[in-house]
Amino acid sequence: MADDTPTFHIIPHTHWEGAVFKTRDEYLDMGLPNILRALALLEACPEYRFTLDQTCYVKPFLERYPEHAAAFRRFVDEGRLGIVGGTIVMLDVNMPGGESFVRQVLYGKGYFREALGVDVTVGWQLDTFGHHAQMPQLLRQAGFRSFWFFRGVPSWDTPAEFLWEGLDGSRIPAFWLPHGYAVGYGSPNSPEEFARFMQERYDSLARFSPGPHRPGPAGADVCSPEEHLPGLAEEFNRRPDAPFRLSLATPQEYEAAIGTREDWPVLRCELNPVFQGIYSSRIELKQRTRELERLLTTAEKLGVLLGSLGVRVSDEPIRQAWEHMLFNQAHDLMSGVMTDHVYEDTLHSYDCARRIAQGEVDSRLRSYTEAIDTQGDGTALVLFNDLGWPRTDVVIVTVGFAESGVMAVRVVGPDGRPVLAQILRSERHGDGGLVEAEIAFVAREVPALGHAVYRLLPADSDDGTAAVNSVPITAEVLESDRWRLEFDASGAIAGLVSKADGWNVLRASGNVVVQEADHGDLWEPYRPLDGGSRIAMREPHPVPPRGEALYSDEQTADSVHAVHGPVLSEFSLEHPFGPRGRFATRVRLWAGLDRIDIRTRLLNSDEFVRYRVLFPTTIEAGRNVHEVPFGAIERPADIEFPAQNWADWSDGSRGLALLNRGLPGNAAPEGTLLVSLCRSTRIVAYGFGGGYEPGMTSDTGLELGRELVFDYALVPHAGDWREARLYRRGLEFNHPLPAITAASHGGPLPPRWGYLEVSPDSVVVSALKPSRDGTAVLRLYEAAGTATPEVRVRLPQGVRRVEAVDLMEDPIAELGVAEGSVQFDLGPFEVKTLRLAG
Repeated sequence: MADDTPTFHIIPHTHWEGAVFKTRDEYLDMGLPNILRALALLEACPEYRFTLDQTCYVKPFLERYPEHAAAFRRFVDEGRLGIVGGTIVMLDVNMPGGESFVRQVLYGKGYFREALGVDVTVGWQLDTFGHHAQMPQLLRQAGFRSFWFFRGVPSWDTPAEFLWEGLDGSRIPAFWLPHGYAVGYGSPNSPEEFARFMQERYDSLARFSPGPHRPGPAGADVCSPEEHLPGLAEEFNRRPDAPFRLSLATPQEYEAAIGTREDWPVLRCELNPVFQGIYSSRIELKQRTRELERLLTTAEKLGVLLGSLGVRVSDEPIRQAWEHMLFNQAHDLMSGVMTDHVYEDTLHSYDCARRIAQGEVDSRLRSYTEAIDTQGDGTALVLFNDLGWPRTDVVIVTVGFAESGVMAVRVVGPDGRPVLAQILRSERHGDGGLVEAEIAFVAREVPALGHAVYRLLPADSDDGTAAVNSVPITAEVLESDRWRLEFDASGAIAGLVSKADGWNVLRASGNVVVQEADHGDLWEPYRPLDGGSRIAMREPHPVPPRGEALYSDEQTADSVHAVHGPVLSEFSLEHPFGPRGRFATRVRLWAGLDRIDIRTRLLNSDEFVRYRVLFPTTIEAGRNVHEVPFGAIERPADIEFPAQNWADWSDGSRGLALLNRGLPGNAAPEGTLLVSLCRSTRIVAYGFGGGYEPGMTSDTGLELGRELVFDYALVPHAGDWREARLYRRGLEFNHPLPAITAASHGGPLPPRWGYLEVSPDSVVVSALKPSRDGTAVLRLYEAAGTATPEVRVRLPQGVRRVEAVDLMEDPIAELGVAEGSVQFDLGPFEVKTLRLAG
């Protein structure tokens, strides 16, 4: 039974920044001595406690000071040095994908298990800028039993302790810190002032924790432990008139003191949004993260496929690349909040991770093609589908010709039939023969987690089945079998009409970029940071009226290019944007596909501005739904939230989806789909401390003189987001079909093959990766938010045992295998991880 003695539980800790104002190494030089000071206090004062969280802080300490490792482990074993968090960094969870969070706990908790023998059960995201609605499930599946945080509650009426319920119904005890993670820090060094300080802080929590026990986290950014705390706390407790007891505690001890009860209030919500400027500050970091997630998960999948073929590959390079990127997902770094020299250091880390990841994908894909039977006429072109369903999508490949006299080229599918193809660009000999050609075609039904072999054959120029050259056109209209697009002189989409039923998707010009004044900072739009913000932000960001902002359709093009062909129709233009900037956009329509691909380039030359692209729809009473990691959620339309791969505005009978590559800030005020492209800003007003010092600059956040490139796409559709299967469309847009030419050779794999099959359509494969024991791990989730019985996975040949595991890949239960398949039920938005073994 819990002790009812009024108690203020002071939880000494230090909030480790990872990197923000100083680089990783600079912060370690500054902050590692603080752990030494904490160890000294633990040694001298048996009643003292201290708490640490991130492996990026603990691991370097144990490596730099091995002579203190034994004492460190002893205090952990005694429960006086609390280990919480269980991640590499105190990460952002909204902008990276769900698989990044899984790697954070897999590597972070894994390190604490191996190095300290500790299974971390306290989630500790004290300073993270918001939390999505799948976190309760993910935390539970990673073995956490509680969640401590500061930012994102819906109102000041939120209690300090509640059960947080996620999209799938999972619940986790949540501990909100209404006055922050430093409420018990900074106490005076005299007994009387110390007593008044503690009384004031304890009383300030009464509204949120009316019971006798209240937590007082006592730590600030990269702070030193307070040496006076143990002695003055003991003196306070000896006072005969002490109104409560001061207890130096770890989070685990506080949880044990109060217990968790089923009658706690339940909050069914996400804890978002917080600091909306971060969704587009230094946007290139979000884009690099999305690209790296694609490369690393693709490399993992190829590693499993190669392993099934008996080809061993080292997973160490992939782990190194993951750890580079995962460190950069620290909440400030992922948000683009950093000084200039930290930004340069962060880019170097991203570049290092990308070189490793791209190299592993290239080498693994080449090894994989060597196992395919590529024999046949012409050149074999292997398409690899790294997603978990058969795909029909565009392929763009550049091929070269060493022989002379190749006037044209034919593309032939795995069934031997000619495939409609188009030459986008070519280089030719003097006799007209091809030297190199960029060819586009639509590949159909490339098997899940597998491949299809197409063939490139030389052809005569009058061959009716040969790839057709793109034809320049002068009309400002693009047409495919599904859509008609009209453009005005500025390049804006003046009309988007369905050929099936005449529906005009847009009520006004779309693909219009708006530049508006934004005198916020890297954290917040329009105003400088309020670092104490803890309530989810509800201020709308409407479309600025003309006259108060600069619109890209207010200037006409000085360069226009349009082409038409049987596969692709393209419209592109460029013009000035403002007195010194440039705007360029390219719109592509594909035959047989309902996706409209757009690439926009901006050259920014202005300080303190924000760029958003808008698409006003004709849908009046719609619902605003965004993808989040492992799920989707309806949100208020006029407030910007962080979305994953897509946002949708639909009335249930029809809708318009906006797909993106690394552009998280999305909203739909009054039915206008908006995505934030970038911001020009910097740190404006921030108090010195936590590593921030006079003379530090952050002007790279202004993005001056830089050309930024943005990829997004439109998918007009019937029905709602479920019927449109946007969970597939978003992944397809972010995972272009890789194509690689191959020499002619035999191999154990046929020209068309897939590793496994999953049904029904609403079940998405999120990961296929090697496990610690060398088996394969398959992660799936239900993406439509509906209960799904009898999910079926057709297993790869040789898999005889299937075991359900948690996110740490610890066993839960064995599943029965029958006729080469396994079946199970999934609840709405449920995530399930399986270990596949021979």
